[in-house]
Amino acid sequence: MTIPENVFIKSAKYLGDYRIALRFTDGRTTELDFHDFLAEPSQNPMVTRYLDVTLFKAFVIQDRADIVWGDWEMCFPFATLYAGDLAVDSLGNKKRFARKPVRPLTAAVQRAGVKPLASRRKAKIAANSRRSIRKTIKRT
Repeated sequence: MTIPENVFIKSAKYLGDYRIALRFTDGRTTELDFHDFLAEPSQNPMVTRYLDVTLFKAFVIQDRADIVWGDWEMCFPFATLYAGDLAVDSLGNKKRFARKPVRPLTAAVQRAGVKPLASRRKAKIAANSRRSIRKTIKRT
């Protein structure tokens, strides 16, 4: 997406349900829905606290270009706002998510008693720490 020069945010209005309507100086209007972004399970707690509507409504337009909450705790660049899409980066390009969705364990794997990789790693770390404690005790 090409972002025109000398275009700024003219006004921003909270519409309800975590939606904000933006008007730009070139006449363009966009509406962004932030609920899905805020409610993502893997979201940072600094961001999820803005699910509180009173905190969410306290946004500020900074330098007529960016939308900011708090002391830059959560902000979105002009290109994202102008595109009306939270998946657009600060250069106006659509973000590509390389992370694959996590697949649930199949029933066959669960019945076989195979532990997920994270559990195996935790068990290995615990075993290593027990070994290092034993070595320390033997040395003394």
